[in-house]
Amino acid sequence: MLPEDFETRLKAQVDFPSPSKVATEIIALARDPEIEMAKVAQAVGRDPAMTAKILRIANSAFYAQRRPSQNLRQALVIIGLNAALTLALSFSLLSSMRALRAPGIDYPRFWRRSLLAATAARAFGELAKIGHAEDIFLAGLLQDISVLALDRVARDFYSRLPQPATHADWIAHERKELGKDHATYTGLLLKSWNLPVRICHATEFSHDAENTAADSDDGKIARCVALGSDLAEAVLSADRTPAVNATARRAKHLLNMSQEQFTDVVERILRLIPETEELYETSLMDAEDAENLLAEAREMLAVRNLHALQEVSSLQATTSVLLNRTEEAEDSSKRDVLTGALNRPWLDRMLDREFTQAVVFGRDLSIAHVDIDHFKHINERFGTEAGDRVLQSCAQVLQSCIRGSDLVARFSGEEFMVVLPGADQQIALQVAQRILTAITEANHDPRSEGLHITVSIGVATYTTDQRFASTLALLEAADHALYAAKLCGRNRVECFAQLSAHGRSPVASR
Repeated sequence: MLPEDFETRLKAQVDFPSPSKVATEIIALARDPEIEMAKVAQAVGRDPAMTAKILRIANSAFYAQRRPSQNLRQALVIIGLNAALTLALSFSLLSSMRALRAPGIDYPRFWRRSLLAATAARAFGELAKIGHAEDIFLAGLLQDISVLALDRVARDFYSRLPQPATHADWIAHERKELGKDHATYTGLLLKSWNLPVRICHATEFSHDAENTAADSDDGKIARCVALGSDLAEAVLSADRTPAVNATARRAKHLLNMSQEQFTDVVERILRLIPETEELYETSLMDAEDAENLLAEAREMLAVRNLHALQEVSSLQATTSVLLNRTEEAEDSSKRDVLTGALNRPWLDRMLDREFTQAVVFGRDLSIAHVDIDHFKHINERFGTEAGDRVLQSCAQVLQSCIRGSDLVARFSGEEFMVVLPGADQQIALQVAQRILTAITEANHDPRSEGLHITVSIGVATYTTDQRFASTLALLEAADHALYAAKLCGRNRVECFAQLSAHGRSPVASR
């Protein structure tokens, strides 16, 4: 049969059941924007079986009402006009088409797949918070309806396929023979039944969901319908695990759905299946099969989480290495190459910061200017290499004498600066005296016999009572105290405030 011949017969609905009179009437009523629910109830009430099912579904897990509906009108108010349309069509179609028999289609499997796809599509829509749950369910249920129509029009069309034929088998065969697949024909058929445009669009694009607008309701519904079809096919597949995995990946692609959300969808579907089986008087999954499906979804989640943890752990390790390297590089830029103490630029930066905080917050700030006595003679007598070892040793001794919040920097040549944030004059003098003693007692260069080291130290303290205009003024005060220590014979500590109190003003140079 030529494609155009099939479309002509499809539009004429030759030898293919149409919706029941009740369903057709409800579709017409749904198109009236001013329709009263009483008229819908009257139309539905003419079909006792449909009435019973609508009452049942209004009180089911699909709507989870606290108070049960006692009559048809209450049930219709709960589920709404769209749900009434969905139910009327689905019940009507299933009852009229279940009697169809032909060699090309496995009808029990077809309806089982359709109901699974509809339930899954609805669950995807609910979790993604798309809305239009009834429209999604109906589109999922009817997305393959033209397969039955084609089977009726051309009785041997599918008989050449191995049975049971998969959804992918149908599509490949249709495109080869007709140049189109059944999604196109389903859209045509549902339009001829005057179904809402949203449902027609969702079925027509169910095989091409990637090309629908991800930010529109119609596009999202088409994506839910496509995923419902994928999951139904995966459930019925003989090799289910990879098929379920593929559906989870596609859910991520189409709806940006995480593995946790996908597992929630599977759990939601399994909760809805008993209600669907009761409403449509069929069996979709046995208990063991349902448990296996949920176990597979949870296993996928566990594996994905394990991989994620491994990736995070690897990323953290890489980040840690990079941070360490960055910190090492940054620390290296702060350090004096020879002694490992902070360098002069970094000292200036840190001292400016501490001075600003002292001024703003009224804190004490002390500095100790340390100078190695007679360092020139050390270099002349023992050599510059010995002098370098002395500088390194002195830096280490200084570091061992200070508090955790203090800083040691190489100021210039044989001079060091110790910054003591929060330290008043008394504490600063105690630290300076500890440094003086430790330097004197240390063996700075075992290879240089007769080498003895002493230092002179000048201390200056910024307080609210003893203010300095700038860091430079504070440094000059410590330098004056250092000069005083040298004038008084070296190997001693002098304090600027005490010099000022006693009227001592050092004028000699080093």
